[in-house]
Amino acid sequence: MKRFTHQLKRRGSSEVLQWSSTEEETLLESARTQGIDLPSSCENGTCRTCLMKSIAPHPLVSYKTDWPGVSLEERQAGYLLPCAAHAHESITFEAIPLLPMQYQKAICVVFENDQLLVLSKPSGLLSVPGKGPEKQDSLTTRVQALRGPNLLNVHRLDQSTSGLIVMAKGQAHHRTLSMSFASQSVHKRYLAVVSGHIEASKDWQTIDLPIHAHWPDRPKRRVHEDGKPSQTRYRAWANNEQSSLLEIEPLSGRTHQIRVHLQAIGHPIWGDQLYAPQNVANASPRLLLHAWSLTLKDPLSGETLHFQTPAPLSIGIPSTKSQNAAHDDPPPKAVLEHILHALCWDEIIRFSDIGKP
Repeated sequence: MKRFTHQLKRRGSSEVLQWSSTEEETLLESARTQGIDLPSSCENGTCRTCLMKSIAPHPLVSYKTDWPGVSLEERQAGYLLPCAAHAHESITFEAIPLLPMQYQKAICVVFENDQLLVLSKPSGLLSVPGKGPEKQDSLTTRVQALRGPNLLNVHRLDQSTSGLIVMAKGQAHHRTLSMSFASQSVHKRYLAVVSGHIEASKDWQTIDLPIHAHWPDRPKRRVHEDGKPSQTRYRAWANNEQSSLLEIEPLSGRTHQIRVHLQAIGHPIWGDQLYAPQNVANASPRLLLHAWSLTLKDPLSGETLHFQTPAPLSIGIPSTKSQNAAHDDPPPKAVLEHILHALCWDEIIRFSDIGKP
């Protein structure tokens, strides 16, 4: 098995650390095995503490974690995470004291005013801390550590789902926003890559199946007649022979609703380790489900606020969840390609029929 030799040049020192790795090891694993002390506070690239830069740009590396913590722009600039990166060539690094501002994306603020904060959560990061010391790192704890405890979580995304999430500033605004989410007056749309060919269309299809807790196999949910009423709308934006890109609008708010409903109609999401068959789960290194559009009212002014990420995109604001609402057309091909590129999904999947509903 071929081995590659790596060097780390420390800033302000003539010391050079050297070690080797195979393609099967992460850079951190191989360095530790050989007694090299690389800084790290995690093992999967979600904290970015040990981010380093290759002296030669465009290092040939790959990532096998749910969220490697490195955007496409960072990769192109030579930044990588030794805790998650598998090298396919010899690399020389330099330690960086602070990542340049344009690359500080661990906490991406989409919008902020005196009432609320809208962020873009990466896949692989918890929305709120869980039980146990290994589950304390979350978007909420990171934001509160930087901005104070007055920032309060309003809703959640699954750990493996990326995209828009809202936090309130103070108890009063938290109460108002929480009521908006509970009453389904907040409009949310998602993007997903699913298994199977679905014809592209501007028309919405509706899944109306009750969802119930699957007690023998928690935390999974399942479609069951004793479950709570649940509705999800979807339409295909692009496709190829084996997969489709969907825009999705949940009309109710059940746990894992989108994932359960799409699995139930025979179109599980790529990278879904809970609900997809193994071949579909292994088709992507992360769950290809992204909360990309959010419309809500400002808790103080009542102004309608609309957000999209990736942004900016001007393709219309969803005005209602009514089945009889006028159609807002899917975006053109150039915008769809921009979205896929910004999400780095175009590194995983290519669509032959795109932007032609």
